[in-house]
Amino acid sequence: MAFPWIDGLGYLASFVILVSLTMRSIVRLRVVNALGSALFVAFAILTRSLPTVAMNLGIVAIDLYYIFRVLRVEEEFRLINAERTSAYLSFFHETYRAELDALFGADAFEKASWFTYYVRNDEIAGVFAWTEDSPWVCRVMVDFVTPRYRDTKIGRYFFGKHVARFRELGYRRFVFRGVGEGHWKYLERIGFSREGDGVYVKDIG
Repeated sequence: MAFPWIDGLGYLASFVILVSLTMRSIVRLRVVNALGSALFVAFAILTRSLPTVAMNLGIVAIDLYYIFRVLRVEEEFRLINAERTSAYLSFFHETYRAELDALFGADAFEKASWFTYYVRNDEIAGVFAWTEDSPWVCRVMVDFVTPRYRDTKIGRYFFGKHVARFRELGYRRFVFRGVGEGHWKYLERIGFSREGDGVYVKDIG
């Protein structure tokens, strides 16, 4: 006798795997995919489909292997100065213009005084640009990483562990003003406090 909830479990497993394929972060993709495959294992056991059990156990094992491999890697983060007139900076701006404008405003690049590239494991992972609100307040104009690196590691490193460079420049606070709602949760996750719609601050003094 078939139980309707078993079919529901199969549909749920399929849905979770489909959702995993929309993840931009490789780690999240692997985690969600492993969860979906584990649900398929349960579904296959209940429907007595041993080939499906074997295949999905293999997928879970592969996902877990790559998750642990990524988490164990000692990653390197750096900031590399960028020139406003750099051809690559212009290319980056044009490539991500729609998203940059939505998050930071269409004039963010023009208002920024200094630019650096976020570098993660020797690959350019994004752009950080800022100006001064005052000699001790660093106003962040652009804080953007490419989809592949959106796991908050870059933000946690540069706004948490690597603020000495900015202290040396005399800054004691980071501030975002007018930042788009799509960036709010990220800022809260890396330790910024909200002071109004689109206004987030973090003291580093």
